Amino acid sequence: MKSENRLLSVVEHWLPRIEVAGIPSPTARAIIDRAGTWERWLQTWAEEGDVHAALGDRALQAGWRITAGEAFARASLLYHFGQFMAFDDLSAKQEVAQKKVETFARAVPLLDPPGNITVIPYEGGTLKAILRYPKAEGRYPLAIIIPGSDSTKEEFPAFEKHLLSRGIATLSLDGPGQGEGREFGPLQPDISRAVQAAVDHLSRDERLSGERGLVGMAFGGHLALRAAAVGGFTAVVSINGFFDLGDFWPDLPQVYHDNMRFSLGGDDTLERAKRFTLRETPHLDIPALILHGGRDKIFPPSEAERCMAIAGSRSVLEIFPEGNHVCNNISWKYRPLVADWLSEQFQHPL
Repeated sequence: MKSENRLLSVVEHWLPRIEVAGIPSPTARAIIDRAGTWERWLQTWAEEGDVHAALGDRALQAGWRITAGEAFARASLLYHFGQFMAFDDLSAKQEVAQKKVETFARAVPLLDPPGNITVIPYEGGTLKAILRYPKAEGRYPLAIIIPGSDSTKEEFPAFEKHLLSRGIATLSLDGPGQGEGREFGPLQPDISRAVQAAVDHLSRDERLSGERGLVGMAFGGHLALRAAAVGGFTAVVSINGFFDLGDFWPDLPQVYHDNMRFSLGGDDTLERAKRFTLRETPHLDIPALILHGGRDKIFPPSEAERCMAIAGSRSVLEIFPEGNHVCNNISWKYRPLVADWLSEQFQHPL
């Protein structure tokens, strides 16, 4: 694929996601214009990240904590979207990914409401997550947010706000193979042990009510449905997930195949992809909200219909005809729906 086509392909599939995460559209488009070619994508986004990190430093020195937190979070996003589809120079990718993590760590205590970096013991190592509580006093249900194949916990503050404002605490988790979880190797088809480790770690948190839900986007939507089968959850949300990756593997766009080679590890990606299936997943005994965009060019909308086969009672399928991948072009529609639906499940559990 030519470098210019690679850039255009990334923009086509993921520009709405970049904007919804918190990068203003004029800023994102200006960075893309400055890059011009795919070879300059990573460098250009990283340079812009440095600019906003410096803004955060100056704001913090002046005592402007809110401004500093916003700047650090924005810088982290700029680093993230610089490296998220960059696979040509893995050392450069890792360097920028590390800057993303370090800069977001500076933002976490300055968020509104603030967050806590949570370290979860897991299989001889640790998983990292961001825990945030609603502002109101009380005990809160918890939504565990599962990233996709190329997203990480640093991408979710804007999404978390919809849940936090409805009295739901959030735990955005880098599972095995995701973000800081890369120390455990490539992406795993079943992350239920990692999710259980997070649940166990928070079991004594007196600010949490004990009610829990899972929310996953894209690859995370698939992982959330599979992890929900272990039990102990009130509800699960899958946003543009899939039933069986191997079934539509040949139809994936080239840029996503490159992502899969990195995320799944090795060159035998088709065989690895076939492990990501819900065929053997038991029928869920909890309600599921399964959302999908009808214009998703990565995961076919028909996969959402297949996922309903394992969904529990009171489950809902919603396919938005105008929605793209993860429906980020209509975030004003799907994000409030997710938060409202999950809030209702916590108020009226089975």
